[in-house]
Amino acid sequence: MLDSAERHFSEHGFAGARLREITNDAEANLAAVNYHFGSKEELFVAVLERVMAPINRERLALLDAAEERAVGRPLELEELLTILVGPVLRSHAAAGGAGCSLRLFARGQFEDASMWKRIAEGPLKVIKPRLEAALARSLPHLSAQEIAYRMHFMMGAVRSAAGDQHALRAMSRGLCDPDDIEGTLTQLVAFLAAGMRAPSAAAAPAARRTARRSSSKERAK
Repeated sequence: MLDSAERHFSEHGFAGARLREITNDAEANLAAVNYHFGSKEELFVAVLERVMAPINRERLALLDAAEERAVGRPLELEELLTILVGPVLRSHAAAGGAGCSLRLFARGQFEDASMWKRIAEGPLKVIKPRLEAALARSLPHLSAQEIAYRMHFMMGAVRSAAGDQHALRAMSRGLCDPDDIEGTLTQLVAFLAAGMRAPSAAAAPAARRTARRSSSKERAK
C-alpha cells in the first residue's frame, strides 16, 4: 500500500492522487486505507514520513558529528547547508535515479497550510528545531523571523533541484547534468549560502539612511 501510494502521490500530489487507483495497484480495497491509516491525509503523511525518515536520520547523524567537531563553535554555513540538502539529493542517486522520493518531496512543498502543519508536526519535527537553532548560531545577524523567511525560500530552491531535473538539463542546453548529484549539490549550496548570509533586510533601510546622511555631510564640506 505504501509503495503504491508513494508512486501516485509523487506523480499527482495529494489532491490529484486517487485512493481507488492506489488501492487497485496495491491489490487492496478502499476499506484497507481507513483500517490501516484512517484517511487519505493520514496515508499521505505516513508515506512522507517513510520517505523522510532515513533522510532525517542521516541529517541528524551528520549534524551530531559536525557539532562535536566544532566544539561549541557555530558551524560553517556551507557545511550546515550541505547537511540539510545533501541527503535529499543523494536519495535520488541511492534510488538508482528513479527519483520517486524526490518527486514526492517536491510535491509536498505545494500542499496547503493544514497539510503543511501536519508535515511540520510529523516528518519534519525531528529535524526542524535542530536546524533552526544551528542556523541561528551560524547567522547571528539575522532575527528568528528572517531565518524563517530564508528557510522557506531555501526549500523552494531545494524543491526545484529535487523536482525539475529535466528542466535544468533543457534550460542549460546540456551544460548542467542533474544526474551529477555532487556537482548539483556544490552549486546549490553556494547559491543558498549567498542568500542565507546576505545582510539583514530589516537593517537595510537604516543602513541606507546612514549612508545618505554620510554622503550629504561629505558634500556639505
